[in-house]
Amino acid sequence: MASYYDEILAEIREYIRSGRLADASAMTERELAMPYIPPETEQQLIRIRKELRYRMADRKELREESLDSLLGKLLYGDEKEQLHAAASLTERNMRSFLDEVRSYLEQEPLPEAASLLIEAAAQQRIQDELTYRKDGVTYEFYADSVTPVAESEGFRNALARLEDMLGNDHPDILKMCRTLLIREAYLCLPLSYEKDEGEMLAQSVLKEVSRMMDGGKLYRSFYPETE
Repeated sequence: MASYYDEILAEIREYIRSGRLADASAMTERELAMPYIPPETEQQLIRIRKELRYRMADRKELREESLDSLLGKLLYGDEKEQLHAAASLTERNMRSFLDEVRSYLEQEPLPEAASLLIEAAAQQRIQDELTYRKDGVTYEFYADSVTPVAESEGFRNALARLEDMLGNDHPDILKMCRTLLIREAYLCLPLSYEKDEGEMLAQSVLKEVSRMMDGGKLYRSFYPETE
C-alpha cells in the first residue's frame, strides 16, 4: 500500500504531467515547509522543485502575459478558478498587485484561496496592513506579522501529537488527520494556534476524522473521558 508521501509525490507528478505547474509548485512548497519530511521524500521534492523552476522559466513570458487573466479569475472566477489563481499568484512578487489582493480579501473571499494569499504575503515579508473579511468578522493585520502555518507552534505541537498517537498503528488515519490539520491551520489565518493549543487542536482533528471513519471508536480509545 502506498504511503502518504508516495501519494503526495504521485499527485505532484500528475500535476506536472497535465501541465498544471503552478498547482504542482504550490503543493511542493507546502510539503517542503512541513516540520518533518522523510529524508528520501525531501530529496525528491527538492529535485521536483528544481525541475519546476526550469520548466516555469521557459514559460515566464507567457506567465507574465497572463497576470491580468489570473487577477480576473481571482476576483471574479468560480471557486476552482479562484484557488488556481491564488496558487499561481503566490509564486510572484505580490507587491506588484497588492491592491488587487487587498480588494479581494475585503470582499468575503473564498477562505481557502484567501489563506494561500495571506500566507504568501507573510512569507514575502510584505509590511502593508491588510483587511480580511470572513464569516462576517473583519481582521486587520500587517502581513509580515502573520505566522506561516509551518512555523505555528500550535500546529507543530498538534502534528507531533497526532504522529505520536497514530504513526505506528494507524497510518491511514494519520494521513487524513494531517490533511485536516493543515486545512484547519490555513483557515485560521491570519491568526495562528498558540503552543498550548496544540493538544486541543490534535484532539479536535482526531475526533472529526474518527467520527467519519469509525463512529468515534478510535477517538474514544485515546480520550475515553471526553464523551
